Amino acid sequence: MIKKISVLVVFLMCFSVSVLAEEYTVQRGDTLYHLLGDMFTPSEILDINADIKQQVPDFQLQVGDDLIFNHGEVVIKINISKEIHISRKKNGINVAVVNYPVKVLRTVVSGEINNSLFYAMQRVGESDILAIKLAEILEWEVDFFKDIRKGDFFNILVEKKFCRNKFIGYGRILAVDFVNNGRFIRGLYYEDGNISGYFRPNGESLQRGFLKAPLKFARISSTFQRRRLHPVLHVYRPHYGVDYAAPIGTPVHATADGTVIVRGYSKGNGNYVKLRHNNGYETMYLHFSRFKRGLSRGDFVKQGEVIGYVGSTGYSTGPHVDYRIKKHGKYINPLSFKSPTKKLPAEEMDQFRQSTQMYANLLNYSYLRYACRDCVEDSVRIN
Repeated sequence: MIKKISVLVVFLMCFSVSVLAEEYTVQRGDTLYHLLGDMFTPSEILDINADIKQQVPDFQLQVGDDLIFNHGEVVIKINISKEIHISRKKNGINVAVVNYPVKVLRTVVSGEINNSLFYAMQRVGESDILAIKLAEILEWEVDFFKDIRKGDFFNILVEKKFCRNKFIGYGRILAVDFVNNGRFIRGLYYEDGNISGYFRPNGESLQRGFLKAPLKFARISSTFQRRRLHPVLHVYRPHYGVDYAAPIGTPVHATADGTVIVRGYSKGNGNYVKLRHNNGYETMYLHFSRFKRGLSRGDFVKQGEVIGYVGSTGYSTGPHVDYRIKKHGKYINPLSFKSPTKKLPAEEMDQFRQSTQMYANLLNYSYLRYACRDCVEDSVRIN
């Protein structure tokens, strides 16, 4: 009888805790004074706010934050790895910041492309974010508008972050193998002093002087042609650029470091930007809906920096950016243009090999694992 009563008391205690605990999601206009006013005095809330700021200098109550009220304690859930616990103790108000450990695991993610990179990543249970990170590493080597083929393959060594047994995001990609139309590309992450980036095993950087394209993802609607029927003027004339069709407002990126020499408008080009680069190169970006705010003639822009947004101004039949390259005043076909490569200094190679050997080994081991699995499957079928 005593055992049954004690069990009942424990059950009721647990039930009362669950009933008394209340969760609230911060709404627009909420403040600490509003949320804590029933539990603490205004002067205590001032002290609480000062204590929080001392421990978490960048703290700011955000719409969507969750608060838990439970037995005189308030828990502010900043994110899955950090909480602020506020409670009243015998000696006053206690404000404690609780940091939950974040574990980083190195994982190999592999997949075959039968449709698109995004779809292939989803098929292996990964996020579009990883597809974007991979595309950013390979954007100097692979044009994701025209180069992708059915059967292309990726093998990625990536850091995955976990907290409280939940996946919370990706860290760095440490190494990548990509097979594109039979061409094998391996990139190894290396960082030492002022040097950082992805390099081939021979020390060549995957980052080239020019990006393959000024948009992350789009489709080619018209190519470089010496003679093309103009879709607006209906006359034959050269088309010295590549048209990348994308929704209005899509960001357009500078394909290389350069200086803005034109930011203007013309009847044919619409809103357009021309950049001057080293070694006699120039690039042009036509038909913007608008320019990046604050962009002016004479500004220096970095490779990958947004300079404007896709539009349909000038002689245009739909939203796109017309991208052009010149060298010493002569137009070059952007799709066949081979950008100059960068390479690690010879004296850096030993350190590079030592630092990246583990990454290469993990990628290589993943192939052996799949090969062994296939051997087992084959033996099962044979038997």
